[in-house]
Amino acid sequence: MKKVAFVGASMRAAAFVNVLKKHFSNDYTIAAVMDIDPGKMKGFLKIHSLDVPTYTDFDKMCAEIAPDMVIVSTIDVAHADYVIKCLDRKIACVSEKPLCISAGQCKAIKAAQERNPEVFAVTSHNARYTPITLKMKELITNGTIGKVMRMEYTEMLDRFHGKSYFQRWNSRRKNSNGLQLHKSCHHFDKMNFLLDSYATEVTSSGTLTAYGKDAPHKFRGENCHTCPHASECPDFKKYNAELFDSEMYTPDMCIYSPEIDIEDNYCAGIKFANGVFCTYSLCAHAQYEGEIIIVEGETGRLEARRVYFRERVINESNVHDDKLLWDTSLKLYRYRQSECEEIEVFEGEGGHGGADLGIFKEIFSIPPSPTVPKLEEGIQAVLTGCALVESMQTGRKCMVQEQMAE
Repeated sequence: MKKVAFVGASMRAAAFVNVLKKHFSNDYTIAAVMDIDPGKMKGFLKIHSLDVPTYTDFDKMCAEIAPDMVIVSTIDVAHADYVIKCLDRKIACVSEKPLCISAGQCKAIKAAQERNPEVFAVTSHNARYTPITLKMKELITNGTIGKVMRMEYTEMLDRFHGKSYFQRWNSRRKNSNGLQLHKSCHHFDKMNFLLDSYATEVTSSGTLTAYGKDAPHKFRGENCHTCPHASECPDFKKYNAELFDSEMYTPDMCIYSPEIDIEDNYCAGIKFANGVFCTYSLCAHAQYEGEIIIVEGETGRLEARRVYFRERVINESNVHDDKLLWDTSLKLYRYRQSECEEIEVFEGEGGHGGADLGIFKEIFSIPPSPTVPKLEEGIQAVLTGCALVESMQTGRKCMVQEQMAE
């Protein structure tokens, strides 16, 4: 049995816990949880019916538990520190996305991996494992649309899911470097995967429109649970008190706080090393949720639509998969043909339309699958996100790979 330790008692860690208990309990056992917040660990253990030691000190946990694998799911800015510590301790490591939030952290991780090339370390980029993405990859690789010329990627976060990012630590750039890293990084990984390439140039702009101090609103406070406007504010959120049994942090920060310093709406033009030009956009206050991806080739065009309409949310700790009405399609268009071809795509089992189980099967197989996203792929996604941020802040084109040389 391999011993797994969790660093970060977060919502993102929940998917790992559930899959380990349901599908991989013959090979892996959850041995410990570490977090700087004792209350969150208490709630985490209760929610997931775990009876394991908890730690607030990483080195002490490693010394006493000697884990075979560590799953890092802290706030984004801390990922790099724990990934590097795992590599230097020769502990297999799985980092939640994004791998890190800056080019400097990318360089430090890369150096640690070069010191320890034998250590298994991956980034949990699950988005490339959705059935519709895997089908698109198959069609592109088989030459169904010929040489790829361009791509369009549109991401919509509805007013429930999108708002959640501004109620949490993500909304402070020092913690996440924006949704360009926290959210979009796995879209950039998907683009790299589909195009079998990486970004070289980015031009981008963005705004903070629906949230923050300048957004139209009547009410403002610090947290919903202490706000005097709780009974009348339409944006009031009752968080999961069992999971966040904490005196340090609750995920109900005011979405109109003047401290919010990230964008909720941005777009970019991205050039890839293989010459393909792509447009990318994200809106975190859309009327419905999902993504539309178009890949234009010399002899055909793929249009993937995977969106959903939120009917009713029962469990507020799950903003992805609860009571959703799906609208999914993959269409193939050929030049001079008036009728498109409908490509059949099935939803997979589990979270994110089957993407979670898809990547977890590769991570937790023994030995792990050689096709699981490596740290270098995580680095490339981070560099693209950092380039978007730099281009927005400077108003200039950013050369993606040159960030590693600065």
